[in-house]
Amino acid sequence: MRSIPRIIFSRIIGFIIFLILLAIANLLIPSINNNVYSDIVNFFNLNLILLLILTFIGLVNEIFWSFYFPFNIIAPITGSILSIYIITFIHHVYDFLEVYFIQNIVLPWQEIQIIVFWIVLITGYIIILIRGGKPREDVYQAVKRLREERWERKKEILERKIEKLDRRLGKKKVEWEDVGNEFKIFFYNIGESLNNLFNKDKEKKSK
Repeated sequence: MRSIPRIIFSRIIGFIIFLILLAIANLLIPSINNNVYSDIVNFFNLNLILLLILTFIGLVNEIFWSFYFPFNIIAPITGSILSIYIITFIHHVYDFLEVYFIQNIVLPWQEIQIIVFWIVLITGYIIILIRGGKPREDVYQAVKRLREERWERKKEILERKIEKLDRRLGKKKVEWEDVGNEFKIFFYNIGESLNNLFNKDKEKKSK
């Protein structure tokens, strides 16, 4: 379970960083002197309240999702409300882009909001049932532990099979030092053979 102070801190820091970047972008408007750049910055300025609401509802939603059942039963509702504001922001982005890319496509935004609201709501309660009322972090840690245990079991089984095979073949465990010595002998023999060939060539030339 993620701690509530940590969730709040990360969300606030993220929004503060966004505000700093937006302030810098506003200061650069006279220097850049580009209409498209100015329009983009002004778009975020106009939607700042909406983005603040999105951040706040997202924060509340994440806090409820970090609770155990029955306290996380409100999480799908907050998630559904958050989805409405996300669709609203997408609508604003679509209208903004329509100025530059003229399209005659009219989307039923209200109907989309209603459909997404119910999808998020139903999916949220299904997720709570699948997780057994536990937060995502706990489920993730449980799955991680289960994978580690499976890996350890597979590793032990493999080691036992290798030991049995070694006993059947009457072999001892191969040590890295032994492998290193074999390589040394191999390269020594190659070097000695080359040296003998070189000496024979020298003898032939001297004759």
